[in-house]
Amino acid sequence: KWFHPVLNRNTAEHILTGTNRVGSYLLRYFSKGGPDDLTVSAKFPDCVKHFQILWEGDGYAFGKHKFDNLKKLMQHFENIPILRISDADTLEVLEIELRYPYPREIHDDMASYDCVHDHIEKMARPADIHSVSSDVEDPEFEIRQKTGFLTKRGDRIKNWKNRWFVIQKQWMRYYAAKDSTNPRGVIDFTKALDCNADDSFSNGFTITYPKRIYYIQATDEEEKESMVGYDRLEN
Repeated sequence: KWFHPVLNRNTAEHILTGTNRVGSYLLRYFSKGGPDDLTVSAKFPDCVKHFQILWEGDGYAFGKHKFDNLKKLMQHFENIPILRISDADTLEVLEIELRYPYPREIHDDMASYDCVHDHIEKMARPADIHSVSSDVEDPEFEIRQKTGFLTKRGDRIKNWKNRWFVIQKQWMRYYAAKDSTNPRGVIDFTKALDCNADDSFSNGFTITYPKRIYYIQATDEEEKESMVGYDRLEN
């Protein structure tokens, strides 16, 4: 009932971000894996994280455990498993209970709909629906996103490493490599105190939290300004 076969990563994040329950989760296909590979998307306090469940020919591998078949895997989730992960930079351990499966079918309350009092047509559409008037433009819908390599300084070990960054909505995730699927860390712009250019190092900017400052270096001045400006737009 909580398997969402047509959901992709972006849509799963939108759904779970909109929930108020930490520990909400759903199951979907792993888009970059084989036909039997799955992904669990789970709501953490500050973000949504995704975990692979890979079919290895003789069972489903999830973390350090392997389940012989799908039925045993589902029984595991019915027992409210506890997930523990650690941030690669801060070494902070995050722990949640997968307690609230997000159902595929949501009850549609007819009483929540509004009634249309009246409506008129602004303009007549062309007789040939394939001949679109120059005054009518179809909008382009997209999820705001930036991707690219940036250099980030470690929190405890002050070395600089090149990371692949994916920035979407208020989330800034960074990965060890472009083809990595598990982020090394997540930065939430809405939790940050500020995001400013830092002239103490070339093309640098900082993202300031109450207990941490992220030091990040862009490839050039234009990229740096776009990153600082992105934070302004998201806040």
